[in-house]
This record gives sequence, C-alpha cells and structure tokens, in this order.
Amino acid sequence: MVRVSSFGQQQLLIRGIMDNQQKLFDGQRQIATGKKTDEYRGLAGETSTVLGARSFKSRVDTYQQTIATIRGKLDANDVQLEGMIDAMERMKETMQSTLANGQAEGFSEQLNQTFKFVVNSLNTNFDGTYLFSGAKTGAEPVNVDELSELAGLGAVAEAFDNGSVAFEARIADGVELEFGLLADNVAGGIFQEMLDLYNYDQTDELQGELSETQFDFLQTQLASLDTAIDKMRQVHVSNGLAYERLEVVDEQHADTSVFLETFIGDLEDVDIAEAITRLNNDQVALEASYRAIGSLSQLSLLNFI
Repeated sequence: MVRVSSFGQQQLLIRGIMDNQQKLFDGQRQIATGKKTDEYRGLAGETSTVLGARSFKSRVDTYQQTIATIRGKLDANDVQLEGMIDAMERMKETMQSTLANGQAEGFSEQLNQTFKFVVNSLNTNFDGTYLFSGAKTGAEPVNVDELSELAGLGAVAEAFDNGSVAFEARIADGVELEFGLLADNVAGGIFQEMLDLYNYDQTDELQGELSETQFDFLQTQLASLDTAIDKMRQVHVSNGLAYERLEVVDEQHADTSVFLETFIGDLEDVDIAEAITRLNNDQVALEASYRAIGSLSQLSLLNFI
C-alpha cells in the first residue's frame, strides 16, 4: 500500500511560497530603487571594486568643488588686474599727450586719482578674504590711501602688508596650483613710478607749459612706467594661464566623473526591463504556489479509496 504524505507536501510547498515571496520582494525593491541590492554584501566579489570606485569619485568631486572656488578667485583677479592696467594705460596716455602738447593740465589730479583706484583694487575683499593679501587673508594688503602717505614712508615696500606666501591648492592627485596674487608683486613697480612722479610734482609742479627739464623728466619716466605696466601685464597673463590650466583639469575631472558613474552603475544598477520581466514571472510562480497548497489542503485519503 502506498502512503500519501500530505504534511511533507505542505512543508515543501510552504518553502516554495516563502522563496517566491522573497524573490518577489527583491524584484519590487530593485524596481523601486534601481539597485541590485541595498547592501554591499549583495554585490559579492564586486564589493571592493565598488568601494574603490566610490572613494575615487568622492575625491574627484572634492577636487571639482575646490576648482569652482578657485575659478571665482581667478575671475576676480582678472577683473581687478584689467582695471588697474586700464588705469595705468590712461595715465601713460596722459603723459604722452602732455609731452606731445608741451602742456600739463590736471596732471596732479589724475595721478592722485589713479593711485587711489589702484589701492582700492588691491584692497578688494572677495568672499571674506583679501584677493592680494596672500596667506594674510584678514588684513588689507596696502596700508596707504594717498600718495602723500606713500611719500611719507621710508620705502615703497613699507606700503604693503600682504603675506609672503600666495594661495595654493591641490586640484588633482599630485597637482598643485598657485592661484593667489601678492599686492607687492602686482603693484610694487607702478607704486614706485607714481611716487617718483608725485615727488617731482611737489618740487617742480607739472602744471601749464612744460620746461625743458620737465619734458626730459617725463620722457624718461614714460619709458620706466611702460616697463612697470608690462610687468603688471605679465602678472595678468600668468593669472590667465592658471585659469586655463584649471579648466583643463576640470574637464578631465568631469570626464572621469562620468566614467565612474557609468562604471559604478554597471555594477550596482539593475536592468529595469529585465527586473520587471523577472518580477512578472515571480508573481506567476507565487500564484501557482498558492494554488498548489490550496489544492493540497482539499485532499484527503477518501480521494484515494
């Protein structure tokens, strides 16, 4: 006589139902989150690869945030440098016009106004720090406001309170970028030129028709002023080169970030279409399990007698 073990059948079907329920739950979670698993252990042997890729991406993201901050400071440097160069160019043009006409009108006023403009530019505060102070971010880099104050100092260098070290930041692994500018490096030369003009004007006022001595002085001073302006232009160019280097590195980071996102996604993300198909199959299997155990519960030995 063959025995019919309804208890054994029920236990087997119950385990099948539980397995199908778990599969259905996993499928629903994958579709809802878009991820294969919500725990790293679910990635098995790929866990260390994912963690390494995420760590690298986090470092790249930090570099990109640093670059965004530096870009703003370089832009601010550029604006201030252009303004100072334009002001000095107008001063130079005034000297050329004075020499060409043999007449000095309003020369002293323009000299003083140009100096004040340059001082204000050098003392620019950007995002809570002084652009041209270097490491001494909390102090104005220039401590005089008037040419008369500059003339009262022992030397032009005493007019500058900026630090000796410029801003520097790491923008990539092993890549450091110096992006800060120091006031004395930017304007030390033109301060000296304007001081020389001021001191001469105090002893032999540059007003009205030029004497031969005044003409010779301005002609000599024009050449040295041009040299000082060229030095400021070189600083401007260096700032632009730093900006270009920054952009190149930022583009590399952007490409790397996209690659890492794709790479991590391939390891972590689920194929939604495949997951939906699998979910539908799991639903069918679960329904079949319910029907099977329902049918088994209706069986008795009377069916076999």
